[in-house]
Amino acid sequence: MDIYVNILCEGPSEEHFINQIMFPYMQQRGIYVRPVILGKHGGVSHYAQIRKELKLLGRDSSSYLTTMFDYYKLPQDVPGVRECAETEPVKIGKYIEIQMEKDLQGELQCKRYIPNIIVHEYEALLFSDPSCFSKCQGISKAQLKKLKDTANQYTTPEHINNSEQTAPSKRILGIFKQYQKVIDGTIIANEIGMERMMERCPHFAEWVRELVDLVN
Repeated sequence: MDIYVNILCEGPSEEHFINQIMFPYMQQRGIYVRPVILGKHGGVSHYAQIRKELKLLGRDSSSYLTTMFDYYKLPQDVPGVRECAETEPVKIGKYIEIQMEKDLQGELQCKRYIPNIIVHEYEALLFSDPSCFSKCQGISKAQLKKLKDTANQYTTPEHINNSEQTAPSKRILGIFKQYQKVIDGTIIANEIGMERMMERCPHFAEWVRELVDLVN
């Protein structure tokens, strides 16, 4: 029996990732994922906006429901964000996800609600194998080396920090200013592949495996 999953996400980068990278991987396992961008133009400004969209999608009793939101710049009023005292990426993501699930407990009609937070940002996944940035037009060997050196500073890509200067996307743009979030991000992610991203990013892997396990 096929499984259908709605994924509420925050913008075109995530939409392309879900459609072009996640969809084929999941389809092979009998799972069909569908991205839904939050609001008309994407972006997350406050939790009320997220909650409203989740309740609308949660009316679909034939599908599962999950999210793909960056921890970076996640609104402070999202359940669990303000009081989260965890420092390890997996624990940060898990803590907030548990609070988000509790907040909507009993209010959704979907088969199951599985909140997911990307730690710290979607671009962290691209640091799973920085050599794949070579697929971007105009990138130099020196820039590739800097990206690899950045990745090598951290235990996992999910440990790359969470500020205006040091978030994964800011680090990429600081090295390779021509980086285009949607186009280049999709090309790089496709080159890396789901398995490698899961191998290097444990919290991301936990989410993907939880979705795959829905068929059991």
